[in-house]
Amino acid sequence: MIRSLLPVVEIADNFPSYNLPPSPPPAPYVPFHLTLDDYKANFNPLGLLRQDVLREMKGSSDEYRSANKGGHGIWEFLEDIGKPDETGDFQHEIVCVYFTEAIVQQGKDGLSRVMAEVVKGWKDQGKFPGPLAGWRNELYSIYAASYSSGLNQGPPTSPIMLGAGTFDNVAFHLERAACALFGLATFGVHMTAYEGEGSEMKVWVPRRSKTKATWPGRLDNTVAGGTTAGSTPFETIVKECDEEAHLPEDFVTKRLKNTGVCTYFYITDEGFLQPEVEYIYDLPLPPSGSAEYIKPRPHDDEVESFALLSIDALIEALHSGDMKPNCGLVFVDFLIRHGFITPENEPSFLEIVWRMKRTLGVAMPGI
Repeated sequence: MIRSLLPVVEIADNFPSYNLPPSPPPAPYVPFHLTLDDYKANFNPLGLLRQDVLREMKGSSDEYRSANKGGHGIWEFLEDIGKPDETGDFQHEIVCVYFTEAIVQQGKDGLSRVMAEVVKGWKDQGKFPGPLAGWRNELYSIYAASYSSGLNQGPPTSPIMLGAGTFDNVAFHLERAACALFGLATFGVHMTAYEGEGSEMKVWVPRRSKTKATWPGRLDNTVAGGTTAGSTPFETIVKECDEEAHLPEDFVTKRLKNTGVCTYFYITDEGFLQPEVEYIYDLPLPPSGSAEYIKPRPHDDEVESFALLSIDALIEALHSGDMKPNCGLVFVDFLIRHGFITPENEPSFLEIVWRMKRTLGVAMPGI
């Protein structure tokens, strides 16, 4: 009997499909926008908020307002007044959260500063210990819809990324560990290094260090990492190749191939939302007997070892449950692109493909 790889994809893409904007998100999540106009225009939100995070945001906004002697807070909370209940009381429901105009006018730097103060305060107070315990001191870029009324306000700042405009719609920067609190999209790079072609192909698969804060000891993609603020995907993967696999920059840049993206929506065991986009790369290695050959080897404390697996062994590893969830999804994408998984041998082929290219319903670069 054929063993479908759909369960591998479902582990990473485990948040149920839902109606995208202009429909509201599924209860009890609330859309988080840069401005009220963005909400009214049915733009994709920055992220999706849980009710416990919403309560903490209200408290932080009230504290900010009090510190400003009754001035503006950080956020506004748009309410919808529903029908009265059996006692005659009207039910108030928050349908959108957005930044106050005074905060938006401070621009990207001001928004970043305020968000940093809030999440650092929560961390210091011991709130949300699950996500915030993994504090990295790394900033991620948070995007608003490209036509957001709140972009490009405040004093001029240097562009966060250089290029043809794909990354221009950055609203603010935020500590990596805090992104899941607000259901914000995060971005990373994943690369598969391989040798040979066809039935002779083999793939380099690392095992994560047992000291890693997340998924210790699990199997991983050859090289992977998060794209921090100020870095492009290409810059990130080249840097990670050196740091994680001891692959020199000139060797990598001559051979690296961008093959697209994988998207999926992950909900953690604690119920925090992580819509994620991974820029995908292949690195075909030269023949092992050639003078140019270099194989991956550990270079920092993030990788314990590398193993060269046949395609059959890789598929067995995917079924074993020993792999970091999103890395399993990326390997399934690799197997499809190289013709090892086909409509003829995978009963859930279409669903797998659709699930790995999912529309996430939150703001993205250039969209």
